[in-house]
Amino acid sequence: MEIRPHGTGSPWELTDISLREVSTNYDAFGLLFGVRNFAGFEPVAPGRGLPDDVSASLRARHFTERHHDPTWVSWAEVARIDWSAPSPRVDDRIHVYDLTAEGPRYRSKATRHGRAWREVAGEHADHRGSSYPEGTEWRSGNVMWRVERLSNSDALQRDPALRAVLEGMRELAERHGEDNVRLVVWFDS
Repeated sequence: MEIRPHGTGSPWELTDISLREVSTNYDAFGLLFGVRNFAGFEPVAPGRGLPDDVSASLRARHFTERHHDPTWVSWAEVARIDWSAPSPRVDDRIHVYDLTAEGPRYRSKATRHGRAWREVAGEHADHRGSSYPEGTEWRSGNVMWRVERLSNSDALQRDPALRAVLEGMRELAERHGEDNVRLVVWFDS
């Protein structure tokens, strides 16, 4: 994360806020940066590359050929996200639930499914959720697979570390201004 502590026109400086605790959150990566966008979000800041005016400290970080898709997003852009807005299409990953006495309990999302799903969906069924209408369900025993559409808020729902990073951005923006705080990222998958 970078800030311009002296305002617009001053050099960017690297902050001490770390992303090390942020998990591999494809929903957030898709929403914010368009990377691994299985949920079909309209990305906020896709494919921008490293900023031309990136801080010297960040530029000095070692980038290798395994790093890809560098981009960045300002707090002003994050602050304008409509967190209640639905994704334009259903998720490519079919959502898996355990059926319990209290109701369905979310287990996971997956792009590939095992034998149990193929037995109810068909041996040659397309594994992509976006191949089916929203709400399509398959059930077997105590398991349900369902095609769903995510909302922007779902991208942060299960990731307290990322929520903390965004909260840190908000706090810095209150001190330095919305356009003087940005998150610079790259990926290594």
